[in-house]
Amino acid sequence: MDPLSLDWGPATAEFENAEAKSAVHMFMHDVTTADRAARALRFARARVTWCAKKMAPGTVQEVWVDDREKPAPKEVQAAFKDGLAIASGVMFMSAAGEEA
Repeated sequence: MDPLSLDWGPATAEFENAEAKSAVHMFMHDVTTADRAARALRFARARVTWCAKKMAPGTVQEVWVDDREKPAPKEVQAAFKDGLAIASGVMFMSAAGEEA
């Protein structure tokens, strides 16, 4: 069964501006190991996909990962960015300011 075929209710993001058609999802998951990162990525991808189905067409979604206490390894950050290509951007708070 495809979980996205079920009705999980309305889409919610931590920050959403319906007029600007923008949303930000904030995750505070421990992504320091491969297993934990894979589980968190699967959850984030499902949430963004669900929200894309329920939010107004054209809504831009970003994903922010608050990993300041347990920074994500670079390979995890890369996997999230690849795995969440459906989002307009992925930011790891431990790396904020590193990218120009």
